[in-house]
Amino acid sequence: MNLRIVWLVLVGVFAYLLFYEWSEESKIKSELVASSRVVTQDSNELNSLTVSINNQNIQLIIDSKSGSIIGVELKQYPVFQGEGSPSMRLLGSENAFKFYARSGYGNKNITYRVADQTSNTLLLISSDGDYSKEFVFEESYILNIVDRNLSMDAAPDPYVAFYRTDGAPLDSRSGFFEGSSYVGVAFNTPDDPYKNFRLRSIDRMVGFDQYGGWVSFIQKYFLSSIIVNPNQKASLFVQPPSSDTGVYSMGAVYRDLDLQDQQNGILHRLYFGPKVRSELMSVAPDLELSIDMGWFWFLAQPLVMLLVLINSFVGNWGFSIIMLTVLLKLLLWPISAAGYRSMAKMRVAQPKLQEIQSRYKDDRQKLGVEMMALYRKEKINPAGGCFPMLVQIPVFIALFFALREVVELRHAPFLLWIQDLSAPDPLFIMPFLMAGLMYLTQQLNPTPPNMDPVQMQVMKIMPVAISVIFIWLPSSLVLYSVANAAFSLVQQKMMYNKYGASDFKAPGGG
Repeated sequence: MNLRIVWLVLVGVFAYLLFYEWSEESKIKSELVASSRVVTQDSNELNSLTVSINNQNIQLIIDSKSGSIIGVELKQYPVFQGEGSPSMRLLGSENAFKFYARSGYGNKNITYRVADQTSNTLLLISSDGDYSKEFVFEESYILNIVDRNLSMDAAPDPYVAFYRTDGAPLDSRSGFFEGSSYVGVAFNTPDDPYKNFRLRSIDRMVGFDQYGGWVSFIQKYFLSSIIVNPNQKASLFVQPPSSDTGVYSMGAVYRDLDLQDQQNGILHRLYFGPKVRSELMSVAPDLELSIDMGWFWFLAQPLVMLLVLINSFVGNWGFSIIMLTVLLKLLLWPISAAGYRSMAKMRVAQPKLQEIQSRYKDDRQKLGVEMMALYRKEKINPAGGCFPMLVQIPVFIALFFALREVVELRHAPFLLWIQDLSAPDPLFIMPFLMAGLMYLTQQLNPTPPNMDPVQMQVMKIMPVAISVIFIWLPSSLVLYSVANAAFSLVQQKMMYNKYGASDFKAPGGG
């Protein structure tokens, strides 16, 4: 009865905290809806004359006077589910936050005017006619900017850069586990395919002189990248803000270009879009490394590839996760079977172990000798029951990082009440299911010899603690855990039936 009261109190407290957290997120979403309909024009760097071009995926807002990109909206990715949701913004301004892109020549200040415009292209000409800037969508989420020096004098080195103040990305969501998602700058260099820096750790200028590569601003689901031609020499950099501006800058400065090169045009390739692995691999080498797969990336990457392959046939990410779980359990069955076999034998031997413990309770040395003799006689490995758990831990950690970063799961529905696999279970049903499955598994597990009574109570409360943590985890990860626990329970029960352990009751297990 005491455990039930503790359970109810804990669930009530955490349910209230989760409701409060969601209320705050709803408030943020409402503010975002209101602010996303107006582009703020109060920056000293940006002017007030804007034009817009778009393709099927991207809406660009361009300051026609400075040539800066001051807004990027991803038309296929709404901020939240439901009617009337605005599109997700990668670049733009909101309150004190701003993020924009610019290209040009050194510190040369050029004023432009619109020379030609269609729905998806824009040509700007400088007021003196010496420079032009053209915006053309290449394909999908790639934008080409071509800067030309039409004068007879060479200009300073061309550049393209992102400028950003501190603060959370415009796609960020509040949440207990959201804050640890990577936000920062990454470089692709000849010496390191993925060299990354968290934004707030940048306290000095960092640069790389090289041919090709890329520099990107990394956030949870989306990416803003500058892709350099592999035949072009460039200096890739990131620079901390000066004390008066608070603006980080990151980009590329092109080297060794003569007047003829500048007149022919300097091509800047920019990617604004989701972190879809197949998409990023087609844009530039190693760009898919921007998807943060965590400590066990060598496990997470093939698991995500397999999940995507399964979903190409299934068409539902929730069922695809369940199928991936089943495949993993079948693949790891030889290791799991050895662990369950050892646990079954230990369960059958419980009466003999209890007899030995009772007989030699005052002689710990003799007790240890007799127990080891029984283990050898019954061919029991006392540590064998740990194998299934040890195998699952790295897979769980790999999927924890992978499933929370896979943009395909964002707003992806499963069934009934689960309409967003990237968000927590709104009704707490799957965390409760997980607690129940853990409790049933505990009833099957043999009690380790000489377990301390306090440890036994901790083990009993463990399902409650785990289910409380799962309240905040993405539904996709909880779904994997529930499917894994259910399939493991079936496997364990089968092995117990095979070795005649189902009729034996674990002491203290209920």
